[in-house]
Amino acid sequence: MDVDDIVDYIKSLKKGFDKELFQSKIDELGYIVDNAGLSNDDFNALFKLWLNLSIPMTKWVSLGATIVPQEKVTQSTIEYSLRWIFANFDNQSNFSRIGFLLDWLTAAMDYDSVDVKALDMGYELFYTMLTFEALTVHAIKLVYTLTKPNDVTRRRVLELMDYAKKREGKKNMYRQIQVLLGLFKSYKPEYVPEDVPSLSIHTAFRKINVTLLTRFKNVQNQRNSMTMETRRLFWINPLNSEIGTNRKAEPLIPNIEFANIGSKQYDSEAKKNYLDFSDPVSLLQYSAAHALQRPARLRALLVNEAGLVLLAAAPRAHHAFLSHDTHHLLVGCFLETSPHSYHEKQDLLQRLAIFQSTLMQGLPVVTRFLAQFLPFWNEKDFVAEILQLVEWVNVEGIDHINVILDSLTKIYYRAQPMEQCAILKSITNMYINLVYASMRPRHYFLSVQPTETKYTEVLTLVSLRISDMCNKGLQASPEEARVVWSATQAGVRSARVGLRGVRGGRGERGEWSGCGAALAVAPRALALALPLLAPSAAVLDRLAEQIVLYKEIFSAIKAKNGRKDQAYIEQMQILKAFTSDFVSCFYEEFLSRRKKGIIFSRLHPQLVSKLSDLIPDVDSKLSIRNHLAFAPYTYMSLQAIYFSDANNRLCLLQIEQELREMEQRTLCCSLEIAGITANMDNKEIDITQGIAKKLNLDTRSILQTRWIRSRRTENSGSIMVETASNDIRNRWIEAGKKAQLTLGVLGLNVPSEQAGTKIFIREALSPYMKTVYYNARNSLKSSHKYVWCKNGVIYCRKSDNSKVSIIRSSRDISKLSE
Repeated sequence: MDVDDIVDYIKSLKKGFDKELFQSKIDELGYIVDNAGLSNDDFNALFKLWLNLSIPMTKWVSLGATIVPQEKVTQSTIEYSLRWIFANFDNQSNFSRIGFLLDWLTAAMDYDSVDVKALDMGYELFYTMLTFEALTVHAIKLVYTLTKPNDVTRRRVLELMDYAKKREGKKNMYRQIQVLLGLFKSYKPEYVPEDVPSLSIHTAFRKINVTLLTRFKNVQNQRNSMTMETRRLFWINPLNSEIGTNRKAEPLIPNIEFANIGSKQYDSEAKKNYLDFSDPVSLLQYSAAHALQRPARLRALLVNEAGLVLLAAAPRAHHAFLSHDTHHLLVGCFLETSPHSYHEKQDLLQRLAIFQSTLMQGLPVVTRFLAQFLPFWNEKDFVAEILQLVEWVNVEGIDHINVILDSLTKIYYRAQPMEQCAILKSITNMYINLVYASMRPRHYFLSVQPTETKYTEVLTLVSLRISDMCNKGLQASPEEARVVWSATQAGVRSARVGLRGVRGGRGERGEWSGCGAALAVAPRALALALPLLAPSAAVLDRLAEQIVLYKEIFSAIKAKNGRKDQAYIEQMQILKAFTSDFVSCFYEEFLSRRKKGIIFSRLHPQLVSKLSDLIPDVDSKLSIRNHLAFAPYTYMSLQAIYFSDANNRLCLLQIEQELREMEQRTLCCSLEIAGITANMDNKEIDITQGIAKKLNLDTRSILQTRWIRSRRTENSGSIMVETASNDIRNRWIEAGKKAQLTLGVLGLNVPSEQAGTKIFIREALSPYMKTVYYNARNSLKSSHKYVWCKNGVIYCRKSDNSKVSIIRSSRDISKLSE
């Protein structure tokens, strides 16, 4: 058996060739590949001959499955494959052949039979193929494997989300796009929405021809070039790529390479490939059952989400090493002179903040650093990152927490309102996170677990500091609405989590899960009074919620402790008195019942008398009920009573209008070709492609076509064409106006009397909008000079200088006709 003879036979193939003889030649070639192997010259000759061979698809695939090289596929072969794809890309009838070639390249990549660097030159082409549903299943694994962090952009994320939306009804295609989005999210989570899931990819990729895979595997075994070196998983910090190679110091968050996660073809059992780790859960599960060597610099694991999970599950020895390394790193970068840039330091602090939120607790080394750094902070650098780090502190360092709170309190008093709101929010988040941390039985980076007493002490400290900051902040800016809202919101959030903590009891395993009265520090009088006087219904709503929460907190404390200490009695008195004030302001009795409350109880009698003399019925006039800010709460019930029918009707009309607009928006990329008769022999896609060529437009922009029969005439109708984008649709419409096409120009098989029939290309309208547009043109032709439609919206104008009116329904036509 000679390969040259087989090549000569394939070259001599003509239409109607002997199928049995062809199959015998394929079997001979397969035998050569399985035993002796193909030389580079024979492979190149067969490969090029195969790609350009015009034979039935099944025979073409059978031949392609036997053409497997003995050595790795070279760059020249990859370049020829890409050129062949470009040459055949404009004809969708070649998509099945292109798809199998993509499968061939994928199989070569899976079994290390191709130079991956050479294959990477086709990344942009492979990614472009995701536009077409028919090619997505073949190209997705190539794109997934070749994607690097620098390939992830916001534009590509938006494109993939658009593809996923269009393919929601096709489960397998939708899942493949979701898997690629999950990979993008693991590289650059800031580019991908949080609700996009990270899916396992075990079943996401299309199964490739079994014969082809078997031959690539056998050839790889024969070649015996696969050493113990495995494929590597690289995690790259994008900041390191931007900085370049000319550095004075090593990166703060270095890149990482996993050398022990890969595919070892010469082991008795197949190993996990790095493609199997598309989410942190699967990587963590694998690491729990297999030994993974830790990197020399553990902080490299901070580079992405999966690394954070591995770091959280690392043994205590690794945690101790990381703490030691991080301590010297933070001291060297922020407390001493450092060669690292501002952006590098900012990136380090941000990744530490993300790691703390992943652990849901503060790192002792970070809490110690904040206590050292904040007293000397210039209050300008790393503001967002410092406030994120402050939200998670470690309970063991109560002295450090005290220093942190002292520093932030001083900064808060001299800051502007927006900065005050940000600082108070961060400290409130610190308090909330500490409460939830007190309910968890396990804490990381600690040799001894903190006690309930420790948490009670820290929570009391933070709670009192929040109350004090709100009080003094309101003293300095009593009329600043942002400060009042921030203080009220902090009180509500603290009370909400305080109620959760007070109700906490022993868990199933006997662990403690609450800190009692430490969570029930009532707000100061000013923090209650100013929101009551503020012209804001939203603040009043939060204030009412705060009263209800504290009432539940004190009830829970009483039920839990079974006694009333002095602090409990004092706080209950404040709450009771303020509740009386709050209710009196709504019941128009805030002056007459002021003695029962706390806010207005110290008003001088002469001032009360003067108010009563100057303002008749002063209780009613100054009541919250009559304040403009509270009008939505006051008048909503009256509208519901007297105008319920009208409101319901308007609401339904509004919903109906929104649904019609949504229906029209779905056609934003579609156009309609009118003037086509139904009795033509040509198919809709052929007619549409012919028009595209006449207009010098790309036929690949046509995604779908369908025939729409006219209701008025039996043989007339139009072709609905879905294009790739709104811009492409507009180019079609503009080109159609200039070309003035007819049926005769297109060369369609029509009677001579119909050859002059004009073809109109216009934007597609929903059935409802078509009716409205038709009625508007008929009803307004005598009173309006112009009636037109653009981007799914109908416009009209009486004269050249008159204003433009929008028509949304038949009611608008009736109004314009009057």
